Amino acid sequence: MNVFPVDSLRQAFLALPEQQQQSGDKPIDMRYFYVPSSHAKALHPDNMLVEGIRGAGKSEWWLELQDPQRRRLVSDLSPRAELANIECYAGFGQTPSENYPNKKILSALLKETEAQTIWHTIVVWNILGEKDFGLTSDSLWSERIGHYQDHYENLYRKLVKIDKQLGQQEKKSIVLFDALDRTADDWKSLKDLLRGLLQVALDFRSFNAIRLKIFVRPDMLEDPYVYSFPDGSKVISNTVKLEWNKLELFNLLWQYLGNAPQGGKQFRDSCRKHFSQQWKQHDLGVWMIPENMRKDEAIQSKIFHALAGQWMGNDARRGNTYTWLPNHLGDSYGKVSPRSFLAALHVAATDNIVKDQTYPLGYLAIKKGVQKASEIRVNELKEDYRWIQLLITPLKGMSVPCHFDSIEGSWKQYNVKEELKNLEDEGVRLPPSRLEQGYKGIKQDLVDLGIFEVMKDGRINMPDVYRVGYGLGRRGGVKPVR
Repeated sequence: MNVFPVDSLRQAFLALPEQQQQSGDKPIDMRYFYVPSSHAKALHPDNMLVEGIRGAGKSEWWLELQDPQRRRLVSDLSPRAELANIECYAGFGQTPSENYPNKKILSALLKETEAQTIWHTIVVWNILGEKDFGLTSDSLWSERIGHYQDHYENLYRKLVKIDKQLGQQEKKSIVLFDALDRTADDWKSLKDLLRGLLQVALDFRSFNAIRLKIFVRPDMLEDPYVYSFPDGSKVISNTVKLEWNKLELFNLLWQYLGNAPQGGKQFRDSCRKHFSQQWKQHDLGVWMIPENMRKDEAIQSKIFHALAGQWMGNDARRGNTYTWLPNHLGDSYGKVSPRSFLAALHVAATDNIVKDQTYPLGYLAIKKGVQKASEIRVNELKEDYRWIQLLITPLKGMSVPCHFDSIEGSWKQYNVKEELKNLEDEGVRLPPSRLEQGYKGIKQDLVDLGIFEVMKDGRINMPDVYRVGYGLGRRGGVKPVR
C-alpha cells in the first residue's frame, strides 16, 4: 500500500523551484516561506555581520526583512529573532534604488571620498529621511556626502535623538546591506568598501536602537585587510553564519509540500494518517510544519523514505536516501544551498526514468536531480566568477581525488595563468584574488570557494555538487554531465 498518493505528490514536488530567483525578484510566495530555527541568531538586530554561501538566503532575507508582513511571520515563528518591533531600510543591494548609489556611482565617489564616509552618509540618509537630512530626493550622492561632512555635528545630534526615541518606544531601526560583491569590479575597491562598511557597523555599536545588518559571502572575509582596523575583531568575531543542516533542508521541503496547490492536502493528510503529524494553519493562511516533524530526524527520515524509498539502490550498500541527497549537494565545507536541494528534488519528480509507481520519487531520479543541481550550481559560479571556467575546462575528464601536480600540469599545458592575466587586463570583475601567487595561490582561491578540498594525504578532491557539473569523474560516484 502506498503511504503517499504517487501522482498527487509528484505534482507537489513540481511546485519546488528548479531555477534560482533572479536577484531583485519579489520575495517568495508566503506559503513557502520557512524560517530555519538556526537563522534566528542571524536575524537578531544586534548581530550585524551575517555570512553565507550563494543560495543560503542572504538576498532572500534582505528582501523579506523589508516587508512588515514577513517580519510579523518571522516574529511569530521565531521569537528569539526579536523582530516584532523593528523597521528596516535598504542600504545596498542589487535592486536599483534611490536609497543607495549603484556600482558606477560608488566608483566615482570612492575616487574623492573615503569608503567609511560614503557608508555613513547612506546610513544617515536612510535613518533620517530627506526632510531631517536636509536635502531632497533629487540631490546627487556627491551632494549628500558633502552635506553630511559639512553638517556632521547637527546630523549626529539628530541621530542620537532618534536613537533615544526608538529606545523609549522599544523599537529598532536596521539598515540592510546585501550583494556587496556588486559594489565594485576590482578587489581593491571592493575590499576598501567592505572595510569601510565594517568600520561604520562598529561605530553604530554604540547606539542602542540603530543597527546595520551586513550580508556577505565567506570568501569576501578571507583577507584580514577588511577588518584590520582598531577593534575590527569585535565585528568579525561576532559573525553569524547562515547555514542549512539536514534537518532544516527537509523542513524547507515540508513547507513546500504541505502548502503545494496540488498535492499539498494529500501530503498533510498522509502525514496525519500514517505518521501522526497534525498540520495547523497560521492566520496568514500558511500551513505550519508540525513540531515533531520539524525537530525529529527519525520522523523526517521515515516520511522521506515513504516518498523516495529507503535506499539509493536495491539495498543499504548504496546509501540511505535521507542522508545521501544532502551529502551529495554540499561544497567542500559541507555547506548545502537550499536552492540546489529543491532543484534536485524538482528534477527528480519530472524525470521519466522512474517506472516504479511505489514512490513519488526513486533513487535513479534523485541521481538525475543531483546532476541538474550541479549544472545550476556551476552556472551560478559562472555568473560570479567568470575565471573559474578557465581553470576547470582543462580538467574535464580527469578523476578525483588526484594530486595537485596533475592539475597544475594541465593548467600549464593550457597556459591558464596567462589566460587569467588577460582576463584581468580586460577588466573582468573580481579575478582570482591570489593570482600574483601563481598556481598555488589560485588553488587556495578554489579551496576558499569550497570547490577544491585538500584531503589529509594532500590530494585534491571536488564535491559532487561541482564535480558532476564540471564533467570530472570519480569511481563509484554520480556520473558527470557530459
